[in-house]
Amino acid sequence: MDNFWIKVAIAVVVVVAVVVGINYFKGLKPEQPAQKEKTVGDTWREDEKRLRAEPNVTPTTGDAKQAQMQFRKLTEEEQAGAEQLFEMAIASRKMARLPGMSYGQMVSYCRQIIEKYPGSEFEYKARRMLGEVPRDHWERHKITEQEINPAQ
Repeated sequence: MDNFWIKVAIAVVVVVAVVVGINYFKGLKPEQPAQKEKTVGDTWREDEKRLRAEPNVTPTTGDAKQAQMQFRKLTEEEQAGAEQLFEMAIASRKMARLPGMSYGQMVSYCRQIIEKYPGSEFEYKARRMLGEVPRDHWERHKITEQEINPAQ
């Protein structure tokens, strides 16, 4: 009788070993480089780099001179005010990217820039920043296509 239970135990161990072995070898895949998860800081750095970038316009007629945008030159006081509002808009955007926060303050700063410094590079950047607000927030903050691209 003892012999029978020993044989059953050995059979169970063999079956379990075979199942584990099959699952182990079946799951082996060539090593893939681990993808680094994107942190909030990474997202903020990418946003800041993109939002601070110089305006880039591609020529439609092939004339490179037309590709350069002409912005209104600001006085020193206007430049300082526009820079201050723009910095506050960027800081507000960082906060808005956190869960539970709103884009309201950023939208307000962008609208102030657009109103106070029309034709400037800061107006262009503020409109670009407004355009990057997720579409599901547009209705809440009353953002329109006209506000982002006044040529339309």
